[in-house]
Amino acid sequence: MVNLNEASATRERFLRDAQPPRALDLRPTSVYEVVISPRWCIRNAAHGGVLVDILVDAVLRRQANASSPHRDPAHLSAQFLSATIPGKATVDVRVVSESKRWTRLEVELYQWTPNVDTTEYLDPKTQRTLRIRAHFLVTTLPDHPPIQSAWTSSYSSEDSINYLSRPCPLLVHPSQIDMSQGGEHIPEKMRFRDAFRWKDVEVVQSDGALASGNWIQMTGGEDITLSAALVGFFADIAKNGPSMLPADQRPAVAWYPTMSFALDFKSKFPLNSSPASAPPGGFARRTFGIYSTTKSIHEGRHDLTVEVWAIDGELGEGPPRADEMDADGVAKWRREGARCVGISTQMALSLSIAINHSRVKTPTLPGESDADSSGSEAEGGERRKARL
Repeated sequence: MVNLNEASATRERFLRDAQPPRALDLRPTSVYEVVISPRWCIRNAAHGGVLVDILVDAVLRRQANASSPHRDPAHLSAQFLSATIPGKATVDVRVVSESKRWTRLEVELYQWTPNVDTTEYLDPKTQRTLRIRAHFLVTTLPDHPPIQSAWTSSYSSEDSINYLSRPCPLLVHPSQIDMSQGGEHIPEKMRFRDAFRWKDVEVVQSDGALASGNWIQMTGGEDITLSAALVGFFADIAKNGPSMLPADQRPAVAWYPTMSFALDFKSKFPLNSSPASAPPGGFARRTFGIYSTTKSIHEGRHDLTVEVWAIDGELGEGPPRADEMDADGVAKWRREGARCVGISTQMALSLSIAINHSRVKTPTLPGESDADSSGSEAEGGERRKARL
């Protein structure tokens, strides 16, 4: 069974000379190949967060192969031009500019159409289709400050809060959660639903926006603290705005395709590389928290902001963390045991599941019936409690 690490891994294919020929100062384009796994799909379309992971993986490999001093992604912005489907794809990575502190890269994901696995490249019916275009800023991120100084910074004033002092917006530590019942229901439309488990928890009061908080634990053996390449999945797995509405106001839709996506990386990886800046025992290797908000929904088009948090305990495991309080009434673990590793913003649509089904039908996975893969759950189970 393909886990998230394997689904996100690219392989260098070749270098393409800079074009046009007169641009002698341009570096060759690095081309990577990947097979989009049918497991990591929302029905027939690849999950956007997994696609972001693939782009980040290609960027990290390019920077390593080029012996660049810049190995930490700091920011990406991406336009999703058409739905990516399971099968072969290539990722082109081109250097836009390099300076002492920054490398700017243009990254594009392509698939052949109408048959993504074609070998008939000269067939006039075969077209190389651009699925995603992204721009990356890569740098060397500073080490995270020691735990204590992160929230008692000397440069914070009484009327100005250092961002590092902001406590985790999730109010329940994952170790305090009883997972004996398996957590929240994960919709059948998510074909990777057996790859993780999650639990909804209370969050800080928002400023009138729709808000949701969850702890998510991977079950496929991934160590999510090792590489920034997996942050994108968590930044795109949150509940979308329409699914946060009261049950009687939720639209009868089942697919929320991302149109544009931006992600700020807030932490250097690996997370546990510096004991002084990690909580005792380090950050949990399988559990991240997500806090998501939506401020507007207009005819299905909506915004979504997602914070991804590392935490010092696994979901439903180990002795429950005691709620020791700081002087301001905030649980200590929310500052000392948590770290924001990424913040994403996106614009997404609310579409009928039938549009998703119109994509090329993906293979039926082991343990999945034809009815499951065709989407019979969309009209009934789609309205269940943990709709995404």
